Amino acid sequence: MKTAVLAVTAALGALPAHAWSASDLVFEPAYFEQAAPVTAFDMVARLPGFVIDSGDAVRGYAGAAGNVLVDGVRPSTKNRTLDDILKAIPASQVARIELIRTARPGLDQKGAQLLANVVRITAASSVHAFTLSNYTYTDGTTRPAFRAETSRRGIAGGWEASLLLSRNQDESGNGERVKRSPSGEVLERARISVDSPIRGAEARMAADLPLAGGTARGNLSLTHQDYRTHEAIAFIEGGMSGLNARTDDRIRTNSGEIGGEWSRAFGSLNTKLLMLATRKDIAVRSASDDGGTPSDYVSDSVADERILRATADRTPERGAAWEISSELAYNALESRSALSIAGAPVALPGGNVTITEWRGDASALVKIPVFNRLSAEMMIRSEASQLEQEDHASGFVYSRDFGFLKPKVLLRWSLGTRGQVRLRAEREVGQLDFSDFASSASLLEGTVDAGNVDLRPQTSWVFEADVERRFGTDGALTLAFRHERIDNVLDLRPVEGFDAPGNIGRGKINAASVQFTWPLDSIGIAGGRVSFSGEWRHSRVRDPVTGSRRSITALAPFEGEIHASLDRPALRSTFALDVYFGQKLTYRRINEVRQTFAEPYASLKWTFNATPRVTIETSVQNILSRKHDRDRFVYAGPRGTGDIQFEENRWYRSRTGAFISIRYQY
Repeated sequence: MKTAVLAVTAALGALPAHAWSASDLVFEPAYFEQAAPVTAFDMVARLPGFVIDSGDAVRGYAGAAGNVLVDGVRPSTKNRTLDDILKAIPASQVARIELIRTARPGLDQKGAQLLANVVRITAASSVHAFTLSNYTYTDGTTRPAFRAETSRRGIAGGWEASLLLSRNQDESGNGERVKRSPSGEVLERARISVDSPIRGAEARMAADLPLAGGTARGNLSLTHQDYRTHEAIAFIEGGMSGLNARTDDRIRTNSGEIGGEWSRAFGSLNTKLLMLATRKDIAVRSASDDGGTPSDYVSDSVADERILRATADRTPERGAAWEISSELAYNALESRSALSIAGAPVALPGGNVTITEWRGDASALVKIPVFNRLSAEMMIRSEASQLEQEDHASGFVYSRDFGFLKPKVLLRWSLGTRGQVRLRAEREVGQLDFSDFASSASLLEGTVDAGNVDLRPQTSWVFEADVERRFGTDGALTLAFRHERIDNVLDLRPVEGFDAPGNIGRGKINAASVQFTWPLDSIGIAGGRVSFSGEWRHSRVRDPVTGSRRSITALAPFEGEIHASLDRPALRSTFALDVYFGQKLTYRRINEVRQTFAEPYASLKWTFNATPRVTIETSVQNILSRKHDRDRFVYAGPRGTGDIQFEENRWYRSRTGAFISIRYQY
């Protein structure tokens, strides 16, 4: 721990003496030495008071920003998560990690309140690694995987490439499904078995090199995933006792992405130009025979996106800084779906549609150091979009234009490196999900959602206050409160007799969060630490069916996780416990209320650095064999007027699995 203290202290002393970096933190490789990290992900995950956020899955590039930079810039990709990007950077190629809490010259911050910047070495180095891994579950199922990686860094830039072939499975297990009358009488009881195998392949490449006085960065990726779910049902009580049923679901996804970025500094002016193209092809095949009534659902969709973005910013060592950007994006979705029950086709609104969108986004940001410890950031963003939908079944063509202004103000009161208060007021505008315009069905869940042409983006005013306090060498506590006033809440509502995504009026969300990192040295556990992050949410909106006030659909009232680790350098080992708390989600449909709950997920992990080149990781996943519950309350008519027809409870316990991987790196 003394080494870690010296590493952070030395790094802080080496920071440039300008107003913007007064409260930033720098973590040298020595800080992580006891944990013997293998990749940059292992290092970022141990930053005190920081949780990786991959950003939002939205169209365009500006709104999809995460909170991790690599060499001061956002990765020029949307097809890879930050976790994947960081795991592709060997720890030996990390020069330092900066925890950015103020504006910094030349950093692509996008107004984020807290950022981690992974700075790679410039000296020549190369790393090659091969990883063999395998999951083994309690039913004897094995799921092997192979990963190959290579990377090279130099003074002029570098490149990296990886190949992944994997077999895995989502949580699978055995349980029961029971249907009861309103009086509690058992109408039907069945045993269920759920199996969800996954096969995947990924090939990725990224590079950066000098070009025309600046730096060019590019990436290329191809991914394939085959996700299947099989649910077998054996009826043991009720009118169908002795019979069997089955549902088989298959989702195949092929996607590709190519992107490039060129950046160059002209004196104190930094400029960037980004081009990005993605394509995703999804095929769904689903069939069920529940009680002698066969159902079939087929869906094929192709999504395309093209993005062109330009940015210029200037952040002097003192005085006001500014940034301007503009973005143009084209998006398209072609979706075809069909549903049949007992051989008879079911007409689905939006079952054969094409949606296209042109979107423009422009923003201006000003950062002002008010005085020594107080800084202000003021941003104004504007977006305009033209959206068109064509229903090929009816020939109906519908178009709509949208335009929004999105102001934002962020105040930071810094108390040196030990604390900071952040206040934010912002107007946020959500994006319409193209899939909401097209119909969809899930035979596994027993739901059909119609497409809805009459949709408006959800908008909200957000007011947030964060208080951060750091203690000891790597202890941190952050308390936050957020209030959202929402217009045009996107939820479920009736459309042509089906449930469909739709706007249901005004709503609000109040949320409080706690995040802390506690080093255990103070209680005599050297090398130990515990971190917790959790958020409690309370929401209200008016139900379109009953007219009463209720929570927003599928918004979990609580979400949180705990991570504990123990470093034992003498044993060349790190032990870890990870716990992800369960979530309760509620869905209110026209004639049904559905609640799902998953118990906490916990895993124990041991990482052993057998040699400087060989790392062995073993873990027990899902050690609690967590239970998945789904309760349905089905009404004879709309919930506002009908009586409960029956109640159904479906549950299963997912299997515990043992994981082992051997990584050879040279």
